[in-house]
Amino acid sequence: WTATDACGNSSTCAQTITIDDSTPPSIVCPTDVTIECDESTLPANTGSATASDNCDAAPVVTYNDVTTAGNCPQAYTISRTWLATDACGNSSNCLQTIIIEDTTPPDLTCVPNVTIECDESTDPANTGQASATDNCDPVAEVTFSDAILPGTCPQAYTITRTWTAQDDCGNLSNCTQVIEVVD
Repeated sequence: WTATDACGNSSTCAQTITIDDSTPPSIVCPTDVTIECDESTLPANTGSATASDNCDAAPVVTYNDVTTAGNCPQAYTISRTWLATDACGNSSNCLQTIIIEDTTPPDLTCVPNVTIECDESTDPANTGQASATDNCDPVAEVTFSDAILPGTCPQAYTITRTWTAQDDCGNLSNCTQVIEVVD
């Protein structure tokens, strides 16, 4: 600063102005979400945090995930901590919860109904084997149970075979195959 009077006499002094940024950015978390196990957990699908700052026009937004197991291999929870950091190192965070669930039953492909002679095997190797695929479980378990209805003679009968596919999370699909055993 310089002060000068009408006669040209002057004095100066120095003032130090320190510009400080000690205010952390404001951060807004995406909403908590629940998604199916075959959906992406990336922010493009689950949402991204946004941040603003009083001094930094573009604070850096990052995230860190902590995963907690659920009640089956395809079900779990992600606790996603979002962090916004400005150019001066000030930061703030928020928490987003992402629940991953498996509610989709396996896709079960049944075998067609069949008629066999009484001396042929009723095992699936002879009558056909159902198959299943699942959106999240690489190997859905396929089992069957039989209900037998007597026919017109001891060697003739009908088997109603109920096929069941189950994934690791307990989701089930069923279909029915009818096996006619004739003489």
